[in-house]
Amino acid sequence: MSAVRGVAGAPEGPASPRGSVTAEFAVAVPAVILLLGFLLGAVSAAVCQVRVEEAARAGARAVAKGEDPGAVAREIARVAGSGAEHSVDASAGVVTVRVSAAVPGPVAAAAGLRARATASLSREGPP
Repeated sequence: MSAVRGVAGAPEGPASPRGSVTAEFAVAVPAVILLLGFLLGAVSAAVCQVRVEEAARAGARAVAKGEDPGAVAREIARVAGSGAEHSVDASAGVVTVRVSAAVPGPVAAAAGLRARATASLSREGPP
């Protein structure tokens, strides 16, 4: 009579498949965790980029309406976060606002990644 593997009472030894499942699991878990970390970092970078774009648009709207520089800075900080940097260029009736912010996360910080956006609008009312 021959023994069938995987059945209770089957002999275990060096040819048993039970150890290979453990080794495969030990290799797969860190790879899945690493992949998850990269995916979360990419999502974080995308969210930061969207916030910076929205802040540039909000800042350009505020400048075009004639808001004072303090109100523009507060609006940009409200949308993009307090660490965002901005510059305003108003010439020839067109307002251009540039906003940049550091992308959060350890990998992005180590790489020095920054999200940047620019928005331009025509000034409203008299120049």
